[in-house]
Amino acid sequence: MLDIKTWLELTGMSVAETCFLKPPPLPYIVFDDEIKTGGADDKNCLADRSITIEMYSERINREKEASIEKLLNEKAIVFKKNRTWVDSEKFFQTVYDFNIYEKIGGTQ
Repeated sequence: MLDIKTWLELTGMSVAETCFLKPPPLPYIVFDDEIKTGGADDKNCLADRSITIEMYSERINREKEASIEKLLNEKAIVFKKNRTWVDSEKFFQTVYDFNIYEKIGGTQ
């Protein structure tokens, strides 16, 4: 299975699953990884991972967005991107949503 945290750390940004208790300086990444399993013959052999990556930055940071998109494109992952201004926090949130389907158990 793809280790999302280690993979996202290739961007050079700080990365946490779900949240940082004490957020680092901007920009940084937070991600969620929801996994649904299934299969056949009374075995779970497939994982449908619904992943959300949230990048927080003080300005629209196309360079850091490009580093995330490069990772996604290298694995041919189809994604949805949305950017919004979070007025209460005074930063931008760029969100990437996608699914990864993986074999689990046995040989991969």
